[in-house]
Amino acid sequence: MGLARSLELCFGLFGWLRSRARACLAVRVALLAAALPVLEGCRSVSVVRVPVKTELPENWFRPSDGPGMLMRRVVILPVYNEKYTGLVMKDIDDAFLAELSKLNAFEVVSVSRVDMETIMGRRELSSVEPVSVDFFRKMRDVYGAEGVMFVDLTSYSPYRPVSMGVRCKLVDVQAGRIHWASDALYDAGNERTAVAARAYGIALGRENFPVREDGGAILLSPKRFARFAAFASFRSLRKDRPSEGAE
Repeated sequence: MGLARSLELCFGLFGWLRSRARACLAVRVALLAAALPVLEGCRSVSVVRVPVKTELPENWFRPSDGPGMLMRRVVILPVYNEKYTGLVMKDIDDAFLAELSKLNAFEVVSVSRVDMETIMGRRELSSVEPVSVDFFRKMRDVYGAEGVMFVDLTSYSPYRPVSMGVRCKLVDVQAGRIHWASDALYDAGNERTAVAARAYGIALGRENFPVREDGGAILLSPKRFARFAAFASFRSLRKDRPSEGAE
């Protein structure tokens, strides 16, 4: 009887343990089933990239009574900067001349630094300096100009990230009246400016080279970035141009 009773107790304990194991297994299966949607959701999550707007800094002016007389020929002066002069500024001079000419708003004539020295006794002229009536008279008589475009490089960092502060003024030689003006900072370190510069770089690459590129080179080259800064500075000038019937 003692042995039989012991065996009965052993079998009973074994059955109890087996039922507990089944219960634990059922709980684990239930927990796993509940976790599957969460795990699936984690697996299916993807990174959503929000497109960056290509807005550019804008700060341009035109007279409240309109842009004034129709200009058919405009002289663009050498770009002025207090620190950089001469050959260092040649690429920047070329960039602003190219972009102003691309507007097809008027004939553009460039004045070299040598010619400026002959006319004014100095190689550059800032847009914020007092300008004599005699200077405008010489621009009209020598070049047949009806307007003068002043361009100042108010700040310049040719190292990464490249940045350029640009101030432009288009002045009527007859009355000395400001026809249009713009003043802005273009910084490749600003994300929106960088996106706009890359887009312009792609367009410029298509224009000059039949090679596809992502436009990133413009953020590394002061020469190319100057083209972008000139484009961005002059882009509001096109819509300010009066109709052909304006006096």
